[in-house]
Amino acid sequence: MSAQFVQRVLSYCLGVGQINLLGHRSRPWLQIVRPETEKVYLNHQLKQMRLAHAGPLEYVWDVLPTDGFYDKKRLRVRSDELYRAYELMYPRDKKIITPQVMSICGIYGLTALWSDRGRVVGRLGKIRTRLSTEDNHVIAGWCNDNGFSCSLISREDKCFGIQFDRDSTQNLIASIRPHIHKTMRKTFTRVPAVT
Repeated sequence: MSAQFVQRVLSYCLGVGQINLLGHRSRPWLQIVRPETEKVYLNHQLKQMRLAHAGPLEYVWDVLPTDGFYDKKRLRVRSDELYRAYELMYPRDKKIITPQVMSICGIYGLTALWSDRGRVVGRLGKIRTRLSTEDNHVIAGWCNDNGFSCSLISREDKCFGIQFDRDSTQNLIASIRPHIHKTMRKTFTRVPAVT
């Protein structure tokens, strides 16, 4: 089993990736769906998994039509090594981010999550995770423990993600820049703050 392959899979699952047990044998499949404008990045993700995987990797591409101008590209990956990632992130067949998952993912996981859900708004880095409050607490705890000071974005007892202060945003961008794919560096561009 390749620890690097499991790390990559877990990192991609922090954002838009998900693992499902499919078929009559309930075999694990990783699925990543992205707009076709991000196909280069999706190809990069597949390449990283193929490099980390011991032996050939089974994968399937298809297109999901949308009502808009651009369709979505879906990548599905199959490997027995996905069982370990599934056990870690889906202990009771439900996605849960644990401190163990974050320690395995490390800066690569934070980079993948930022690529999928992060943006600079005004001068603050924000990650709209679309995860549960408990999962956001775990991610924020890992970030704070590793020098990326952040707080939760909450409203009316509901947590939407994580927000970094100005200094921490600069530190975060400097730390993930070497790991982020060039096509996703657009996420570093400032978005005017909504007033």
